Parts: sequence; structure tokens; C-alpha cells
Amino acid sequence: MPELPEVEHLRRSLEPWVVGGRLERVSVRRRGVVSFASDEPRSDLNAALLADSTIVATHRHGKQMALEASSGRVLVIQLGLTGSVTIERGGHPRGMDAKHRHVIWEFRPSESTVRAAGIEVTKPWRLAFRDPRRFGGLTAYASQDALKEVWMTLGHDAATPSESLLRSGLEQSKRPIKSALLDQAVIAGLGNIYADEALFASQIHPLRSCNTLTKREFHRLTGNIGRILDHAIRAGGSTLRDYRDAFGLPGDAVQAHKAYGRGGEPCLRCGATLDSFQLGGRTTVACPRCQDLSTNGGG
Repeated sequence: MPELPEVEHLRRSLEPWVVGGRLERVSVRRRGVVSFASDEPRSDLNAALLADSTIVATHRHGKQMALEASSGRVLVIQLGLTGSVTIERGGHPRGMDAKHRHVIWEFRPSESTVRAAGIEVTKPWRLAFRDPRRFGGLTAYASQDALKEVWMTLGHDAATPSESLLRSGLEQSKRPIKSALLDQAVIAGLGNIYADEALFASQIHPLRSCNTLTKREFHRLTGNIGRILDHAIRAGGSTLRDYRDAFGLPGDAVQAHKAYGRGGEPCLRCGATLDSFQLGGRTTVACPRCQDLSTNGGG
């Protein structure tokens, strides 16, 4: 599932083209991927999907991205397991790329970006939301303020992790630390990949109870979350199978993974064989030596 780095890289790859650009007509091929927030009138699907409006900003919190229109309306995009938002130029895609395109906009990209890139736009481009497994979707909000109220129910954004917030939320908890990191109400944006990576870098076993972590370990964990996510964003995110950016390009962050997906392989730090086990229904990888479950990490 795309996590914060993938969503943030997608937002950054879209932003220069869509901010200042205009969404024109919209075609909805699968109505079930569109939902409405409680405050959003349901009578006008086109307006809810920002048709015939200029995009003035993009936003992200955790794993959710939003487009804000000049009308004040906001459309949240959740990628789920296999979702993507891609810019299509020229002819319509064929084969597998043409399948599962549930919502398609015709749009005029930002004039300033087009001029800077030296591109001539004679016909509208297309912006397509594609999701083969349909775990993602689009949610319409009447305003940015309405969206902010919902995002306030999530934890602080993992791209700028707060040691004090992380400690205050977890130091009394008996939950396994990895389970807590996957809780979007604790910290928004971490998923299975980067939770494994941050815990490995911090030499903290995923099964450790939160209330056994020391101040030093919380400090180390907070720093590693920020560092690892920043590196993954700059690498374009992790493409395991489906994730692509706005122009269909995969990310390279998977090449830096030291724990995730490496169960049974040698630890890159000490050489021990990495353990792989299930935690809360998620495959989890840890080093039995570097992330010794019996130690409190010292200090």
C-alpha cells in the first residue's frame, strides 16, 4: 500500500501541472469510488469532482492527498492498495494501462509550467484516477476547513515527526511499538514498509511494548522516521508492484530497504538471519540480534 513517501512524491509530481491548471469535463466510469463528506451536497457530482474549476493548491496529511479548487471545494484522493493518479498526454492509453480508470478529467495544465517546459498544449490533457483493486477512492468536501476537521482526528504527520507527541501518545501504552506506529491516530503516514525500516534503523524490536521504550529510544526512533521518510520521498517512493507517480514512473526507494521484504536474508548490519513473522496480520521483519527483544536498548 502506498505510504506517505509515495503519496507525497505523487503530490509533488502533480503540483506544477495542476496548480493554476483547470479541470474541465469529468467522466465517471465507476460511481462507487466517489464518496461525499457529511457536509458536501450530493446533488452535483461534477461540481464535487471539481469539474469546470481551477486548482489553487494541493495538500497532504499522512497518506491522504487533496486538490483544492477555486470554488473552495476540496477533493481527497486515497490510493488504497493499488490506486494511482496519472497525467495522460496524446493518445488514450491501451492495454492494461487503459483498464480500471474509474474517473477521468480533461484538464488544461498550468500555463506557467507549460511555458517553462516549452510544451505546446493544443488539446486538453487527461488526469486519470485508476485503481484495479478499488480499495482507494475519492472523497468530496465542501471546503478546506471541513477537511481540516477530519485531518485533525489523525495523528501528527510522520514527515515532520514530533518526539514529544510520540512519547506522550505511547509511553504508557502496552501495545507492540510497530502496531502503535501503524495507528494513523498516533502518527499519520507510516505503514508496513517504513515502520519496519524505522524500527530496524533504531534497533528496536517491533514486538517491544511501547511503555518499555526509553527516552533515548524515542529520540532515536523519531529521528529515524523523519530521515527515512525524507530519503524515500526524494527517491520517488517505493514501487513494489503498482505505485507510479503522475507520469507513470516507478520510485527507487525500495533499493534502500534494509528490513522490509528481506525476511530470511542476512542482516546488513550484523549478518544474522532476519526473522519474518506476522503482527496484526502484517508481515514483519526484524533482526534477532540487532533488535533483541530481551533488551530495553539501554539508557
